[in-house]
Amino acid sequence: MQLLLHEIHASAGAHFSLPDPWELPTHYGNPREEYQHIRNGLALADLSHQGLWLITGDDRVKFLQGLISNDLPKAEERVGKQACLLTAKGKILSDFFLYPLSEGFLMTLECSNAEDTKTQLLRFRMRSKVEIERPHWGRLLISGQNAQTLIEKCFALTATEMQENSFFEKEIKGTHTICIKSSVTGEDDFHLFTPLENLENLWGDLLSTGAEWGIRPVGQAALETCRIEAGKPRYGIDMNEDTLPNEAGIQEQVISYTKGCFPGQEVIARIKTYGHVNKQLCGLILEGETLPKQGAEIFHDKKLVGRVTSTTKSPLLGKIIAMGYLRREALEAGTALSVMLDSEAIPAISTSLPFYSKHAK
Repeated sequence: MQLLLHEIHASAGAHFSLPDPWELPTHYGNPREEYQHIRNGLALADLSHQGLWLITGDDRVKFLQGLISNDLPKAEERVGKQACLLTAKGKILSDFFLYPLSEGFLMTLECSNAEDTKTQLLRFRMRSKVEIERPHWGRLLISGQNAQTLIEKCFALTATEMQENSFFEKEIKGTHTICIKSSVTGEDDFHLFTPLENLENLWGDLLSTGAEWGIRPVGQAALETCRIEAGKPRYGIDMNEDTLPNEAGIQEQVISYTKGCFPGQEVIARIKTYGHVNKQLCGLILEGETLPKQGAEIFHDKKLVGRVTSTTKSPLLGKIIAMGYLRREALEAGTALSVMLDSEAIPAISTSLPFYSKHAK
């Protein structure tokens, strides 16, 4: 599948990934420069392939509150929340963000898990008055040090700092647009949702308005490097239906320990009260120049202690970095490890996440 703006990306010099199922801009000629625009300047990306559902109907609050792992966000606060659908054993079927729009809850999530998430939700609908449909919206990302300034200029806002996961709705040139602040790179990231018929105009307007700050289109390669540096786990890569929220380190963001019952609650409550998890997602810094594959085995004192999930070459550290799950005995930062690349053991050390924090600059 191709993005609606495929030809515009191609004319800007985009190099595309093979369809799986989406053919996405990997980079526009120089992913290293694109990375620097995210970290130190102003970047624009097309995320219209990502999962998006609008959940409406008179029973939507009661329906969702009984299924998700977190309390629903309150409409009057204009702030979204991250939550999960869990199995009876507390494993993650899906993770997503919910935003209380006036017409319903907007759910944003990985495109690879969007249809399965809808299917899981509809299994419990029964006679509830609930509808789950994809709105005909595109999604653009503004990222970088000057992102807030561009958003303020586009929306004629005062210089007020938005908190993470807050949002607003406003007209841009007569078109209703939703702006959500939600970091995927470790920077101040703003996601703009607009009707598909307006997507090309918005893309052009952002490039034109952002020209004074050197705005540049960026592809998936730079975005993925920034995500890994920021230590943000991604569903389908760093967590799946075999992962507990506590193992992925997202329990503080996605779990309410005070709300009513939801699937998997008893397991999650027992972990908090009595137990611990045997493995956790952490960072790895590797020697050499070769990226390990997803699933590469990690050893400590010749004992298998974990596997790699995400990996990239970090411009920040000048080294190969990775995220992966380690057993408790290897979790302490600075533990000497080895990662298998084919039949070769590559030296590595464990480290806490994230590798990068905007507030630590």
